This record gives sequence, C-alpha cells and structure tokens, in this order.
Amino acid sequence: MSSMNFNPFQNWFEKQPNPVPSINFVSLADSFFPKSHSPNFASIGLPKFSKKSQKPETGTDEPGPYKQIGEQFLWECENIPDDRNTPEVDKIFNEDPIFEKKVNPSAEEIEAEEKWWERFCASPVVQFMARAEEIADDMNKMELEENDTPYLKSGEPFLMCRDSTGV
Repeated sequence: MSSMNFNPFQNWFEKQPNPVPSINFVSLADSFFPKSHSPNFASIGLPKFSKKSQKPETGTDEPGPYKQIGEQFLWECENIPDDRNTPEVDKIFNEDPIFEKKVNPSAEEIEAEEKWWERFCASPVVQFMARAEEIADDMNKMELEENDTPYLKSGEPFLMCRDSTGV
C-alpha cells in the first residue's frame, strides 16, 4: 500500500534534529550520589567503619533565632520577676496619699476607721464577693482531689509500675 502526501507545504515545518543532546538527569544524579551496593547475603566482610560520615562541621554552636526566643520564653516562665518589694513600688507607696501611714492616730481616727471597716464588711456586694471566693476555693479543692489519680483513656487508673500480671 502506498501513501500519498496531500500536504501542500510538504517538509517546510518538519522538526529539525536537536544539535545538543538532552541531559539525562538520572545518570547525572547517579554520578554525584553513587548508590551503595549491599554485599551479597553470604559474603564475609567488615562493616563500613573505615568510612567516616562527612558532616559539615559548623563553627557556630549558637542556636537559631527561634530557639533563642523559645529558651528566653521558658526562662521567663520559670523565673517570673517579683516586683512587689522593689524600690520603685516602695516609692509609689510612700508618695501616694491613699497609702499614707499614720504614725500616731488618735482614738477618734481609730474609731472612724473601725466603723468604716464594719460598714464595708456589712455591704452585700462585699459579702457576695467573699462567698464567691470561698466557693471558688472549694471547687478548686474538689478538682484537685478528683485529679489526684491520673486515668488512661480507657478509664482505668494509670499506675506507674505494673508487674507481669498487669496489676
């Protein structure tokens, strides 16, 4: 059977051969990273102790910026500063007229202060807040008692040491 070419342009748009051969990346990668061939099953030989791994030794032992931030955060969590007894706080207390200390209060001033404290403690808002604080303390104690024994997801208590019988 013969074939006829009805293309009026014939070979004008024919693909020309590439003068540069394409690069075979697989063989190129194999040349840079040769595959280690495992020895035969029954072969006798020493393991590759003579070959040392060539890890690039970095001269800087400093941690990266994110590790530094994390270490600083953990250090600040463990060492929370106590600013209650600093000179700045003492200065504020000494300068503020609300916190003034009366050196020698008179009997009338002591009586007036006691009456103020009685009215303050008799206030329903203060009583409510004191009772709410007591309830919160009781709930916290109950929660601590409930969580004193850790449990597994299956519901059984988590025991640190188990023998072969599972007890």
